[in-house]
Amino acid sequence: MSLKDRHIAFIGGGHITEIIVAKLAETGIVVPRRLIVSDPIKEKMKTLQSKYGVSTAENNMKAVVTGDLVFINVLPHVVEEVVKEFRREGFPPDKVIITVAAGIPMKTYEVLGEQIPVVRALPNPPSRIGMGIAALSFNPHVPEDRAQDIFELFSCLGEYVVVKEAHVNTVMALSSPAITYMLFQSLIDAGVRAGLDRARSTKVVYQTITGAMEVWKTRQAPPYELVSEASTPGGISIESLFTLETYAFKAAVMEAIDSAIKRAEELSRGINV
Repeated sequence: MSLKDRHIAFIGGGHITEIIVAKLAETGIVVPRRLIVSDPIKEKMKTLQSKYGVSTAENNMKAVVTGDLVFINVLPHVVEEVVKEFRREGFPPDKVIITVAAGIPMKTYEVLGEQIPVVRALPNPPSRIGMGIAALSFNPHVPEDRAQDIFELFSCLGEYVVVKEAHVNTVMALSSPAITYMLFQSLIDAGVRAGLDRARSTKVVYQTITGAMEVWKTRQAPPYELVSEASTPGGISIESLFTLETYAFKAAVMEAIDSAIKRAEELSRGINV
């Protein structure tokens, strides 16, 4: 059985579910009616059904019974409630849980069965246009054929990296586009501050960022080499780099990522199932 023959259940109909459903429906990898969504907010399910042709379930357990792969796409503080429901109702065998709840470790689901297959993943927002990156971590009980299904599924969202679970939060923090967008906005505002109109400033900054990344993609050179090449001795670029170093730019970015990782770890505390 291939991925196109699987049924995929989504517990939670929020934005991550919509990202995945939209790409699966667009690519045709899975027939939309094989995607089953359960959410306490009926309007969410109706919207997804109307937009993408997915099926809906009256409750979580009906979705689980139908699905071969079961996405847990709820907020971290809701995971405890969902797991307790599964434990109370009896979680069916031969299901693979894909937990997308930020910061929640795979061991949380061990109460549902000693050898329950669990995958931890988190696609980032650019997955919506097929340009995402996701960390994937598998526990030892995921069968090879199901692992291949999951690779195929996440390939339609962009790229993925398989990592140890200890590194999932790191990839999650690195893959958030928030810092990139803030850098983008800061450079645009710098142009406006210097007197350039916002439209032209945006065009210049966009092309600079995309062009710079294409250079890296073509050459695969270490970034520090590209920084050096772009910095003429005594020139303009080296002066801007000096100012960034004065304000500890790299240290600030590294601290920002570290704080995001710590926040992800905090989200898993207090989960008691």
